[in-house]
Amino acid sequence: MMYCVFRMKKLFIAFLFFLLTATCVAFPVHGQTIQTQGQGIEVTSVYEITDTDAVEGDIITATDKGLVRANIGFDPKTFGVIQENPLLVYRTEIKGKPVVRSGVAQVNITTLNGPIKYGDYITASTIAGKGQKATESGYTFGIALAAFTGEGAPQTDGPRGKVASGKIPVAIRIEYTELSSPRFAGRLFGFVGTALLENVSDPKQIGNVVRFIAAGLIVLLSFTFGFLTFSRSIAKSIEALGRNPLARSAIQLSIIINIALLVVTGIIGIVASILIIKL
Repeated sequence: MMYCVFRMKKLFIAFLFFLLTATCVAFPVHGQTIQTQGQGIEVTSVYEITDTDAVEGDIITATDKGLVRANIGFDPKTFGVIQENPLLVYRTEIKGKPVVRSGVAQVNITTLNGPIKYGDYITASTIAGKGQKATESGYTFGIALAAFTGEGAPQTDGPRGKVASGKIPVAIRIEYTELSSPRFAGRLFGFVGTALLENVSDPKQIGNVVRFIAAGLIVLLSFTFGFLTFSRSIAKSIEALGRNPLARSAIQLSIIINIALLVVTGIIGIVASILIIKL
């Protein structure tokens, strides 16, 4: 009889523990809300989104205007992905939307940079809020956990015409990813090339691109001309000083003049480039 009572007590305690666990999963506990729908697997916080057109799955970046949809390829300020119903949310008094910064999230993507395969790195694109496949070194925000070929998918406007758009799960991890170029020189040229192409894709920015290129060429030419012209004179003057010490004063004056002309040439090039940029 005592054994039966003991077994009943154990079963009753086990039932209470199960009931308590189910209650904690179904209802908020200490400011955290656990949802049964969604793909986020980490604690997600709520942030104020200043971009009113941002929707679930859009990629968000940090700007001086707040959190808005990313519209720059390989955006180094990528912040996260909007998820309406992540698995675990930490809610505060802030009125905003949950933004996943780690874990797994459903992300809006396009075929702007080609079809996406499982395991491809995903990065921001020039289409606001939408991701694309990363094919070169740069800032990425995760790895694709599903393929997307674009077949039968809705079309959206891209910088060079229509592209397919959809949504796939992505393992979020915001970092700089080395894919195809050397760490230093490749990163520099890749960044310059990406920025240039992004500006050229917008006809309004072509004039700015031309001005920046012209300004850079003027600075380069001014320094090149100065070093090729006056630096040679300085070297010859130093040699002459060793051969003819009696003409020391005249040679030193010549060296000072050449150095001054070298500096003035560089300053003229810098000033001219600044004037071109500000025109």
